[in-house]
Amino acid sequence: MKIVAVIPARWASSRYPGKPLADVGGKPMIQRVYEQARACEGIADVIIATDDERILHAAQSFGARAVMTDAACASGTDRVAQAVRDIEAGAVINIQGDQVVLDTAAIVALAGELERGCPMATVALAASGEDATDPNTVKVVLDREGYALYFSRAAIPYPRSPGQAPLLKHVGLYGFSRETLFRFTALPRSPLELTESLEQLRALENGIRIKVVIAEGAFHEINTPQDHARVVERCRD
Repeated sequence: MKIVAVIPARWASSRYPGKPLADVGGKPMIQRVYEQARACEGIADVIIATDDERILHAAQSFGARAVMTDAACASGTDRVAQAVRDIEAGAVINIQGDQVVLDTAAIVALAGELERGCPMATVALAASGEDATDPNTVKVVLDREGYALYFSRAAIPYPRSPGQAPLLKHVGLYGFSRETLFRFTALPRSPLELTESLEQLRALENGIRIKVVIAEGAFHEINTPQDHARVVERCRD
């Protein structure tokens, strides 16, 4: 199976406009994400999907394959689907353009789940107690086979009897079979998705199973200038 990774990168972030080109250790952020994706075994190609010519030209300058997509795309997943519509691939991995530090072993594992026939897969990490009450940290609970039961901004599972089940935080990377990607993006936004503002709930509400890979390495994303400063400082360390 041919698996391609797509990195959606838009300019007009409300919290950090132009962040794909923000400098991180002498390279644009988008280049750092691209180079890590390229290093993942099992990924046949990496494509940057953008809505801005500045990002397109920057990507081309460091040798990346990049395509222009519609600025009106409602989400990164919609941008990914548009980018691969005319590309031959059996499965697609959506890697967020602001995930400046990636656990590449987890992405390889994600590719492996797609190879084994999972319609959709994603990544989670062990979470801290502080993560449980942070609505900006998405939590996930799993069944006994490692598939997602639910994602929430609330504390799940609620610790009525602590220590019985792991607390996991979701990392926003997704793998889709080609068929599932186009099915998912064609579905209307669902009630739980709208309630929690989490698009992955649309999949669960429509019977699409999501396998969850538990990562052991680090992921760091940049959403704001403050995040940028923290990541740059961490890289120096």
